[in-house]
Amino acid sequence: MPMDRSTLSPYRWVIEVLIFLALLGQVVTWLAPAPILEPIIQDLHISLGTAGLIISIIALCISIFSLLGALISERLGALRAFLVGIWLLAIGQILSGFCTSFGPLLACRVIEGVGFGVMIAPPGTLTMQWFGEGEWPYINMINALCSYIGMTAVFSITAPLYLALGSSWQRVVLRYGIAVAVVALAWTILGRERHAIAAVDPAPGQEESRSNLGEVIRMRDVRLIAIGLFGGMWVFQLYTAFLPQYFHVVRGMNLSDASSMTAVLPLTGIFASVGGGLGTGMTGLRKPFLWPVAIFTLVGCAGAILIKEPIMIRLSLVLVGIGAAGSLAAIVTMLMELPGMTPARMGTGLAFVWSVGYAGAFVAPFLGGAIAAAIGLRAVMLGFLVLQFLPIGAMYLLPETGPGRRRREIEAAAAAAS
Repeated sequence: MPMDRSTLSPYRWVIEVLIFLALLGQVVTWLAPAPILEPIIQDLHISLGTAGLIISIIALCISIFSLLGALISERLGALRAFLVGIWLLAIGQILSGFCTSFGPLLACRVIEGVGFGVMIAPPGTLTMQWFGEGEWPYINMINALCSYIGMTAVFSITAPLYLALGSSWQRVVLRYGIAVAVVALAWTILGRERHAIAAVDPAPGQEESRSNLGEVIRMRDVRLIAIGLFGGMWVFQLYTAFLPQYFHVVRGMNLSDASSMTAVLPLTGIFASVGGGLGTGMTGLRKPFLWPVAIFTLVGCAGAILIKEPIMIRLSLVLVGIGAAGSLAAIVTMLMELPGMTPARMGTGLAFVWSVGYAGAFVAPFLGGAIAAAIGLRAVMLGFLVLQFLPIGAMYLLPETGPGRRRREIEAAAAAAS
């Protein structure tokens, strides 16, 4: 049954702060190389396609190991799974700061990717354990915010930090790794799990003894969400990975200006996350913040590549930020509200949909960078935009799950009766 407010513990806010900081660390460690990709290419004597692998290999590991995180969470609990993941993330990033060749750096990025993947499932489980059903949209909004705060920090701070640290990319990633290790230590000391609460009862015939992964894969709506995330993550990862490079090489911007221009996207995402979370919470509706919002990404990505005027490029990136961030709270909340969803299944459901989504995020930069060597980066970024129709179509087919749907049904029935 949903939790009554009298059963809610104030310690849930400590857990939420820890979740927020950990998710922030995920984004920072993943995208740290993007704003300084050109110096890494020159220092390691690698191609653009190989450099894309530095970023996309983490997405591959997430795709593979997020399900491992769900399994660990099922067997050992969400807290232990989270601790394993965040310490791997920190260790991999710290070791990256000592790499002087491509092979060891790629190995460290694999360690980071495994840690990131293992961390995918626990936040959903912990949120359902600690928070009431009415709080879910707002907590999911806060958790979505950290991704875009992290991206804003990466694209705004990394290039200046690189220059301040003697133009050493190793020193930059080392400092990011130390920051994540501090968060991991906080989780080790303060992390808690609340086993006694089950936020949603299993539907009849869906007992917890059955495989959580098998159950969530059988859910049509979970599969639709996964398909939508695959296309959306493909496009988003391609653009966040290569926009600084595109602005630098094709548009002739210097490294700092290219990174600053790209920072418009995640900065907008911060406000879009808030707007989407508040909107879905206050209206009690989820679908208006799904497929319509995905259209903004399609339009914005095309504009960022085709338009030359800086002010119009920034406006296009604003649209991309709205499209990418405005739907996150609604997606996770809808997943929590599906019939038969429990805290344990929620972790597995998150792991599955993001596993599929990050598969697209892996292929996009690696394949895009390789093809760009033959036909150009501009053609690749425009051509792959066709995949943005997947989230538009898949999210359109999803049913409404929010409490606002019931209000609309009652209003429609009353109008018909009159």
